[in-house]
Amino acid sequence: MGLDAVCRRLARGAGWLVIGLVAAAVACGTPVEVPTERVDAHPLPSGALRVDTEGRPGGTLRSALQGSPSTFNFTLVQDLRSLLLTKLFTATLMEYDGLAKTVVPGVVSRWEIAEDARSIVLHLRRGLHFSDGEPLTAADVVFSFEKIYEEGSVNGLKNNLLVDGKPLEVEQLDEHSVVVRYAAPFAAMDYLLTTVPVLPRHRFQDPGRKIEDYWGLDTPPQEMAGLGPFVLAEHAPGLRSTFRHNPHYWKVDADGVRLPYLDRLEVHYVEDRNAQLLRLQSGELDLLLDSLRPEDFVRLREADNVQAINAGPGSRLTLCWFNLSRGINPDTGKPYLDPVKLKWFSMLPFRQAVDAAVSRQTIAENVFLGQAQPAFSLVPVSIPAWHAPEIRSEYDPERARRLLREAGFSWRRKGSGEVLIDAQGVPVEFSLLTPSESLWGSIAAILQHDLEELGMQVRIRQEEFRSVVSAIGNSRDYEMALLSLDFPSEPVDHGSVLLSDGATHFWHPNQSRPATEWEAEIDRLMRLQTSTLDLEQRRRLYNSVLHLLADNVPFIPLINRDLLIAGSSRVRNLRPSNISPYALWNVWELWVE
Repeated sequence: MGLDAVCRRLARGAGWLVIGLVAAAVACGTPVEVPTERVDAHPLPSGALRVDTEGRPGGTLRSALQGSPSTFNFTLVQDLRSLLLTKLFTATLMEYDGLAKTVVPGVVSRWEIAEDARSIVLHLRRGLHFSDGEPLTAADVVFSFEKIYEEGSVNGLKNNLLVDGKPLEVEQLDEHSVVVRYAAPFAAMDYLLTTVPVLPRHRFQDPGRKIEDYWGLDTPPQEMAGLGPFVLAEHAPGLRSTFRHNPHYWKVDADGVRLPYLDRLEVHYVEDRNAQLLRLQSGELDLLLDSLRPEDFVRLREADNVQAINAGPGSRLTLCWFNLSRGINPDTGKPYLDPVKLKWFSMLPFRQAVDAAVSRQTIAENVFLGQAQPAFSLVPVSIPAWHAPEIRSEYDPERARRLLREAGFSWRRKGSGEVLIDAQGVPVEFSLLTPSESLWGSIAAILQHDLEELGMQVRIRQEEFRSVVSAIGNSRDYEMALLSLDFPSEPVDHGSVLLSDGATHFWHPNQSRPATEWEAEIDRLMRLQTSTLDLEQRRRLYNSVLHLLADNVPFIPLINRDLLIAGSSRVRNLRPSNISPYALWNVWELWVE
């Protein structure tokens, strides 16, 4: 698109916009940022991806998250907040369309999959540059894989990118093409590449430094570069992160105007939900990135200056589980868990009893006001291709008591109630770890009540979100946990959670060998389904995994909540997906009036 066309595009409506905003500012006495014409300092890449969208460049979108990220390193992401922010400036080889639920071209413009499903040739877009101006070549792609697989690295992608237990082999064919070879036939090789970041080789050259040693929260923004739509401009810990548009971004709109439309994107870290709502309604914020509390969604639907959107059942599954970590914590020299409690939690009838004692319907109605549904399987209903609707767990306190009695537990009177004790007479008591927010506190209170009906003494332990994630994933200093997990749409991306050696195999992560026979069987089935090319056979294999999980109860699924998003009425092209990254899946298209 030529400069004249760009100017014509910018001119459409620009005059009335500036006049209208200035008039509004004068009328209400509030300073208003007036969008200015953006002039591209760099030529559009010859291989730019054209997106069927329209909008107006310029302006700042001010958003809010309830907590801060734990990293800016894509290979270390374990929580949604970090994922949302790292995806703003880091691009993956291919992309996943959050609405169509399918793999679409990204940095890779086209690809060819071999008939034996053991290799794929990737063709990079021509003329792409990282945000610091350095050109993208196939050497950067080869380097990205090498750095992820580097010996001694403990990044979170390493295990997920193994096929038949072996790394992918990547070979450069020419300056813009690579071939990726798999150790065995792989059913979803294009999807797997949506999880692989393209790293700037020239930024990762320090001798001896692993990939996880780069791009922490204290890294100066000028040391970072990526292929995403934005560039990190400033990070003020606990306050906000500010991003500016990537001047080298490689997507253009229907008229050939370079995306993203926004000049700036601010992410404010606002822990208090009420403060978020007040700032949205007053115009200080434009978009809330966390799913709304149900009562807030009901209230905001009536607001004149807010758009409240129910995107349907989300991929976020609320669930609880017990810590089953065995062995000694090398940092403390002590067991990860009290051996007596580990013995309780390791008993299948104990976990089954807890599962039967939980009233999911009460949580759905009382906490989520009906904008959620009980969940019984690990894969939520928002992923229909892999969901197992036949798996159910009925609320049955009498069955729970029977299971505990058969496992050697009994009850002792205490005042007007009773206390559950084990075969040695030790009272059953433990803590429930969950984030420090009222919604989590409400769910935890229902769990506490249901389990106290069985005589269990449950102490609710609420902490800041990052502390909860650290306790679960690092120190393993917890007994029972209540949290939500966001499940990707493809089972090949569930390996880190479901494989016994996975870093996010939460109940007992990073096992050197499966601790139980059923975990070993899940390992076998998970690896088999990734190498099975027949889709129906894959579904049967993965369904067997879900049934093994339901039978052995390492997780207790609770609720599949609706995704509820709120934004200012001046935010355009806001079309949230019900899978991560939700409101930001099409962030390059968002613009503000």
